[in-house]
Amino acid sequence: MVSALNGFGLAIGTMDIIGAVFFELMIICMLWRSRVTVKKTASKQAKKMTFQGKEVGRRMLWIYVFLLNIWILASVLLICGIFLNKPQLLIFWLIWCLGGLILDIVFMLWWLWELLTGDAIDALTNILISILTMAIEFCFVYAVYNIYINLSSSGDGASNYIHPLLRFSYFLF
Repeated sequence: MVSALNGFGLAIGTMDIIGAVFFELMIICMLWRSRVTVKKTASKQAKKMTFQGKEVGRRMLWIYVFLLNIWILASVLLICGIFLNKPQLLIFWLIWCLGGLILDIVFMLWWLWELLTGDAIDALTNILISILTMAIEFCFVYAVYNIYINLSSSGDGASNYIHPLLRFSYFLF
């Protein structure tokens, strides 16, 4: 039997995997198309890949594919931790997301600098998207943290214990 909170954690992990696989396939398609284009034409312009009008190197895309694979691994560990009632497997996912939140804060500072010195519309759009992403990520980290607490406090993992802050958040919504 899986509690609703654990089911939500399973949904988070599953959607993380689906999203990461989608982005990974998209990047691999971009890399494949650029390789085919380079073989067909010998011009320097054909060797450059662009994303939103900015040049992107092949090495950067491979680094992103590597990070997506780590994201998939972290999400698989999250799902396995919930299914196997092993809370220590959830720690890797929590650390991964907290690292993502730190990266989001760095990008927010970067876009605030861009807002002050450069394109205001682009910077404001990026800031709003980052705020939304960070809010969702905070909620997911909070939910998985509560799953971790529930799995740690009970031997079978199907505890009815609800953290007091989570109980308060039920009251708000």
